[in-house]
Amino acid sequence: MFNRRTVIKGALVAPALLLSVNPRRRAAAQGADDYGVASGDPRSDGVVLWTRVPEAFQNGGPLTVHFEVSLTEDFASVVLQGSVTTDAGHDFTVKMRTGGLEPFTRYYYRFTTDTGYTSVTGRTKTAPDPDSSIEQLTFAYVSCQDYTQGFYTVYAAICQDDDADYCIHLGDNIYETGDAGFQNGQVREDTIGGGEARTLEEYRAKYKLYLSDPDFREVRRLFCWIHLWDDHEVFNNYAGRDLVSEEQKARQLAGYTAFLEYLPVEPVTPLTVVDDKAVVRLYRKLSFGALADLFVLDLRQFRDGVVCASDFLSPGCPELEDPARTMLGYQQRSWLKKNLLGSQARWKVLLNEMMLVRFVAFDIGTDGRPTGKPPRFFGRPRRVEGDIVSEANGLTLYINLDAWDGYPAERTELLSFIADKQIRNVVVWTGDIHNCYAGVLKPDFTDPASPSVAVEVVGGSVSSAGVFELLGGLIDPTPLAAPLLQQSNPYIEYVDLKYHVYTKAVLTRESMQVSYRAVETITETVSASFTLQSFTIPDGESQLLPS
Repeated sequence: MFNRRTVIKGALVAPALLLSVNPRRRAAAQGADDYGVASGDPRSDGVVLWTRVPEAFQNGGPLTVHFEVSLTEDFASVVLQGSVTTDAGHDFTVKMRTGGLEPFTRYYYRFTTDTGYTSVTGRTKTAPDPDSSIEQLTFAYVSCQDYTQGFYTVYAAICQDDDADYCIHLGDNIYETGDAGFQNGQVREDTIGGGEARTLEEYRAKYKLYLSDPDFREVRRLFCWIHLWDDHEVFNNYAGRDLVSEEQKARQLAGYTAFLEYLPVEPVTPLTVVDDKAVVRLYRKLSFGALADLFVLDLRQFRDGVVCASDFLSPGCPELEDPARTMLGYQQRSWLKKNLLGSQARWKVLLNEMMLVRFVAFDIGTDGRPTGKPPRFFGRPRRVEGDIVSEANGLTLYINLDAWDGYPAERTELLSFIADKQIRNVVVWTGDIHNCYAGVLKPDFTDPASPSVAVEVVGGSVSSAGVFELLGGLIDPTPLAAPLLQQSNPYIEYVDLKYHVYTKAVLTRESMQVSYRAVETITETVSASFTLQSFTIPDGESQLLPS
């Protein structure tokens, strides 16, 4: 993620029972350091369950925590029970995978300790059997939840709608920084680490701070989650292959450790340290019957670093075209291509932290009109603010080279692979940029004849500042800015620069219905919600139809 205050300004200027209890009343009953329960990474026979034992019940040493899983909320039909151990080395968090459960079934769960702790009751759902023909699946996905920027009314809306089978977080689960470049005034205060988390204890404190929000705890309690990370779980715009200093490596390890402690995630391989760097395989595939395969990507750990003089509002540089530059890394890229090709599911969904579509602020030729072409580097180039731009080709300004625009060869390889192998129904769900964009993906974005091979739906943020806030929050910039952005990016078919949303996706065999569900405000604890825009993606067609 980039410094949005600078980038966006620059770009634009040039009722169920479980819901009957108010989460804020529930919070008062739980206590200040009770961070609730959560579940995640659903499989057909089980889920990952999570809690943290509050300080008052920790008893100083290793602690046995008991769990129960039931078909009913009153625990009259317990189907699974057992015990696990936690201690101070894990910050008294508990995370374990259940097994032996029935596919596509709702369950309730809770934790207790012999020291007197009884958790709130959580609700979860297993995935469908891999070979089952499910008629419909509903997902809600979110990203970017800066605690200081506002209240989590988006999460309250998910709970109130209560129609998602599963929820997904696409990254920036926390913000390690209090840098004003990511903010536009503060609704809530975060002073951890003097404004910057650097140690394991400070990263843990960040998760506790975010979990102090009752709507966040409630949405974790009610739904089974799939989590991935972006950059702020460690530090802004970090690239795993570009970590040099001991401080950076220590922060990476601390950030990864806290992420795995506080979120209901089951990595494919455990966290280890290799050559002084934290290593864990987080990319994975989750299957939901014959209807959907979800590919959870890791766009941080294996990427090359920034090569141009600037990564925002940049005209680019020759090094961008290096075919060896990678965001995925060789192993993850090979895994993704193999599994996309082998998937028999109707929908192949990429859970993707950063915009895959080409996204430029300006695309201006020497005649002053958009070229639809990136700058080339031949002839007699001139230097503009440290970057090289061809005089004969005018100027293209990329909005964010920290996203896939900074890795064009790998993007072309991936999208060309989808085209060449005729892989149908690939849809990309994306976060990171704090506003809503939806469009089609092409192997060559500069060629109008290049086929559309996939659809990308970028969701806005839960609370992190978008264009509307960064321009003062007085006037919706969408009517003015959207046509300009779409002129330079004709494959982007929808833009909203104002609202905070969650994105709801309803999958059937015939179509994927995608809706932006927006809230009116994040500066108050309660907000109305509404459908901002809906699209239909028909089976077998890489297109967005307004609906």
